[in-house]
Amino acid sequence: MIFLHWSAAAEQAQALCDAWPADGPGGAILGFDRNGLHFAITGGVERVGEHKAFTPDTVVRWASVTKHVFAAFVLDSGLPLDAMLGSLLPMHPVPGAVTVRQALAMQGGLPDTREMLTLLGLGGEVDTRAPDLLAWSAGIGRLNAEPGTEVAYSNAGYRLVEAALEARGLRFTEWVAAQGHGIAAPDYWNEPVTGLVPGHVMRDGVWVQGGQGMHLSAAGALAGSATQLASWLADLMDRDAFASLAQPVPLRDGRPTGYGLGLRLTRIGDRLVPGHGGAQSGYRSGFLLDPALGAGICVVTNRDDGEATAAAEAVMTVLLGVLPDAEPARDWAPPGLYVAEEGNLWAEVRPASIVVRDAEEKLFAAGDEAISHAPQSEIRLRWTGKALEGEIGHLPVCLHPAQAEPLDEMLDGWWECDGATFRIAKGQVHWGAGPRAERSDLVALGNGRWLFQALGRRICLRRLGADRVELSLSRARVVEYVRLSA
Repeated sequence: MIFLHWSAAAEQAQALCDAWPADGPGGAILGFDRNGLHFAITGGVERVGEHKAFTPDTVVRWASVTKHVFAAFVLDSGLPLDAMLGSLLPMHPVPGAVTVRQALAMQGGLPDTREMLTLLGLGGEVDTRAPDLLAWSAGIGRLNAEPGTEVAYSNAGYRLVEAALEARGLRFTEWVAAQGHGIAAPDYWNEPVTGLVPGHVMRDGVWVQGGQGMHLSAAGALAGSATQLASWLADLMDRDAFASLAQPVPLRDGRPTGYGLGLRLTRIGDRLVPGHGGAQSGYRSGFLLDPALGAGICVVTNRDDGEATAAAEAVMTVLLGVLPDAEPARDWAPPGLYVAEEGNLWAEVRPASIVVRDAEEKLFAAGDEAISHAPQSEIRLRWTGKALEGEIGHLPVCLHPAQAEPLDEMLDGWWECDGATFRIAKGQVHWGAGPRAERSDLVALGNGRWLFQALGRRICLRRLGADRVELSLSRARVVEYVRLSA
């Protein structure tokens, strides 16, 4: 029989909350079981510049914690999980044979809508409406990867499944309201939500309020308090649907994964506990559940640097009485840029982490390998003395150190995609216009691949031909530009 260490877990939660300055944005960490709360620890304030303390009832955005709630709605709707998503959306063609199950399990290979917009030069604050996004997405001609061959995080599958259900008269907002926990499901950032406090982002040493212009969708729309999240999760553990949500979906060839339907499995000691994290501009959230023990931890914050998923794992580890054994992978490979022989896969080795296509993951030591603990971005690599070999997203990879490559004037000129343009001149990318103009040097990866900075991201440019290039990020790898003039 496992003894749950509630007092020690509360002390761990208190230490984490105490790290948030009393006059800065904060958050709440709750420990609960099926019978109710065991502790509720808070820190920080609801709004910077005011003095109202953050409480367990403070309302924030849950971001991607929404995903498992939407997946529960999908199961309740009776929509067949193995139906082809394209057949459910004849008005919005979906490239490739992507099933509903694959779309929800991060196996659809669907390019992420938000990152697609970034590659067209549209920042996160630009307003976009749901019908326009769906119509525009229909023009995407190919997928990031073949469905069922890798686990790669993307919000697009949730957006498309939501549209399929709405076409049948089933609305996520109405289903959420019927669950009785008081959770809000706004479609857009500027919709009024009772009690919602702002999320905070640090810019130039000052906290400012975050924002998002894009339609939120069922990938990350929900808003509520930590109390409401704990109430929902305690209820969910007793529902028949929970086991289906938490069951990892295997790849097409039968290989196991750690990601189910909006839930991922985290290993703590010898236990696999389902949960998920969420991040939006100024908000971080996360939770872990042990359904066999009926216990859970949830964390919400209104600060962009609030590492909610890591906090939930730290507190759950103490709750289960497990001694932390995850050592950061340090000095496991020479730091620097690496790239596959061809394609758009690149990485940067850093101390205790790796950046893959501009998405950073912490790495931990596992014998002669460095591994991630995130099932939605599984990484297992070792340094052979010449290359990084292993798996990323369950796909075999071999990454060699980046190589210098002369540019000359081969890329000079104006490049265009769907009305968006940028210019390359003398080894520099000129991105944006007027006060939003940016210049960035092209950094060679080798074999016709370069990196450049724009909109706060590192974008990979791959030469496809004399007058065609591809731009890619972690979740969107299919945006092609053509040259207008040399």
